[in-house]
Order: sequence, then C-alpha cells, then structure tokens
Amino acid sequence: MLPRGGALIAALLVLPTAAQARLSPAAERHLDEGIRHLYSLDYEACRGSFRKIIETEPDNPAGYLFEAGAIWWQAAAEYGLFKGTPTLQGLFEQDVEAALRKSKELFDAKDRETRADAYFVSGMALGTKGQWDVLRGRYLQAYFDGKKAVKHLKKCLKIDPGYHDAFLGLGIYDYQAGHLPGALKLSFLLGIRGNVKRGLERIQLAAQKGRYGSRQAAQFLASIYIIDQRDFARALPLVQKLRQDFPDSPYFQFLDLYLRHRLGDWDGSTREAEALFGRLKADPPAMKRKLLSLVCGLTLDKCLDPELMRRTLPWFEHALELAPNDSPDPWLSFLHLARGQIADISGSRETALADYRWALAHPDALGLNALARDCQRKACSQASALDFLRALSRHPASGGDIIDPVTAPIRTRAAPPEDDSSQDR
Repeated sequence: MLPRGGALIAALLVLPTAAQARLSPAAERHLDEGIRHLYSLDYEACRGSFRKIIETEPDNPAGYLFEAGAIWWQAAAEYGLFKGTPTLQGLFEQDVEAALRKSKELFDAKDRETRADAYFVSGMALGTKGQWDVLRGRYLQAYFDGKKAVKHLKKCLKIDPGYHDAFLGLGIYDYQAGHLPGALKLSFLLGIRGNVKRGLERIQLAAQKGRYGSRQAAQFLASIYIIDQRDFARALPLVQKLRQDFPDSPYFQFLDLYLRHRLGDWDGSTREAEALFGRLKADPPAMKRKLLSLVCGLTLDKCLDPELMRRTLPWFEHALELAPNDSPDPWLSFLHLARGQIADISGSRETALADYRWALAHPDALGLNALARDCQRKACSQASALDFLRALSRHPASGGDIIDPVTAPIRTRAAPPEDDSSQDR
C-alpha cells in the first residue's frame, strides 16, 4: 500500500533495523513492537514505540529516522495528513534533521560497522529529505539532497561491501529518477539520469540478500508492481509472504484481497474482504480508525474518485450475490451501505437510496448506519465521504498504554539543525 509520492516509506523502515546491532535489547524490543504496530496501521502506538527508542538511546540516529518513517508512512496513507496536523509535520522535519546530525557524528567512529551504519542512515535520511523537498516544490534542493544521499550510500558499501541493504536506497533513487523526466522537466537540466531496470534489480537484491531489511525491500518492490507497473501477478506472492510474516496486519490482508480481485479471483477476494470485516466486528473503534488508510492508501489524491468508484460496483454486486440475502450478519448491511455510497458518489442516486433503505431496515453495520441516514437525507459526495473517513481516523484509540509524541509531552526533542554545509563529506 505504498501510494504515489510515498516512495521512501519502506526504505525508512529498514534503517533502524540496519542499525540493530547498535541497539540495546530493550530498544530492539521497541523496534519490533513498532514495526508490528505500523503494519497494523496503529500509528500512535507505532510512534510511541519508536519514541521509546529515542528516549532509551538519544544519540542513536536510528530512532529518529524510525519515527520519521512512521510519520511519513501515515502521511502517505492518509492523504492530507500534514495539512490537517501541522504538529506532526514539524516532528517529522525535526526527526529527519536529528537523524542527519547524529549520523554525521559517527562518520569517524573507530568501529567499521558503526561507520557503515552511520553512512547508511545518513544516505537514507538525505533521500527522505529530498523526497520532502520535491513535495514542497524545492526541486533544486531535492537534487542536491539526492546526489548526497547516493554518495553516502556508496560510501557505506565501500566500508562494507556486504551491506546489501544499501542497494535498497540506491535502487529507489535509480527507479524514481528513471520516472522523473516525464513528470519533472527540471530533471533534464539537473542531469538526473535514472535507470528503471537497474533500480528494480537493486531493490530485488536487497530483498534477497539484505541482512536486516529484506522484508521491507520486498514490500517496496510489491508497491512498484501494484502502483506503477500494474503487474499484479508478480505482486501477489510478495504480499502473501509478507502477510505470513505479519498475520495481524489488515494492511497486507487488504492488499491480498485487492490483488485477488485484479487477477480475477473474485470469490477469493470476497472471502478475504469478509474476513477483514470480521476484524471490524471484533474491535470496531480500532478498525474504524484504519479505514482511511485502507480505502485511500492506493489512490491518494484520487481517493473515492467517482470514475474509480464506478469501476468497483461490479465487485460489490458479486459480493452481495455470494451473501445470503436473509442473513442477519452486519456484513450484508455493510455491503449495501458501501455499494450505496459508491453509487451516490458515482451519480446513481436511485440505486444509492435503495441500498440505504435496505441497510437501515436490517442489522446496523457496526454503527456505520448513521452514515446511511445522513446520505439518505442529502446525497453523499466524494468530499463528504472523505470527511467521514478522516473523522473516524481521528477517534481515540481503544485501550492500551499508547504514548503519542504529537499530543503528549516529549522529553527528547531534536536540537535545532546546525549548518548543513558540513554534511557534504
């Protein structure tokens, strides 16, 4: 579920793992916990775990980059997050600068592994900074950041030729730069020359031989197959293997059902969708917070686009055919509600009203029938549906001791960035 514009998310998540040898056992536990939370789309819990790494080892650049990666992931999955949560954007920027600053302090370490880790983390942090610059229209700065990132990743490999994880960052640069000329004419003037084929080969190498981040590289490769190349057959086995590694992840389960649908296995896709709905039944507050990421993660600014929604109607019709029409299960109400809203957004008001009436006359779809009443009174639009999903995503999490650095006091903040001129080593 790596959306367009979220190209470095998977790469970020490999960074602290690559520095895992430098982490204490307690920090490693927070690391594993945070990754599980991230793939479960529990963003606040994820940031809380990574913040504990920073508090445990404040001089280790990995913790800051992990937290930045978690924020970037969420921002890519939840379109418009930074605009609605400027505090989160500020924390992301501070973390990236702290990762760069603290990595640089380790460039001259006596231990070879520490130096390799430092250049790797710095290279990936610079790549992240460049990605952020592109989103803000700072193309020239993004060029220099990207060029420096490649330099540091190559330095990592020079120190340790077996550091195959570095090929993930180099592969991402190659792959993305290969796409830039079509979308960014400035790349011609800057002399950026990407190589899509070599980029894919490098990412594949990281997936096969990476010591620490092979699963993250595999995930990134799957995202390329799904979003850019539309090669769903090559993406499915990667996603299914990741799902085995993270069985509690609704993220990988959603990708699995999406790929089955695109490959023509509609029955299998429907079974997976009903199983995913079972997670919603088991813990409605927690799963409702994740719907925005699941619904919008693959489409971003085109989320709930009327034309895209119209294309999903046959899938919902098939799912309704498979479900017993007299079933009291809220799954059936959910299908009618979802099809009704899609029909509404697509401009088929009469079809939408019929589905709303059906849903309201049957068991409530876990509290979502309130939406049917609202849409019955006034036609639901793409904008109103997005507002509804965003409102659900902001509801407090249910249970658990969650430390959220956005809303809770932060004991360890990154210091103001120093002069960047000394970073180009």
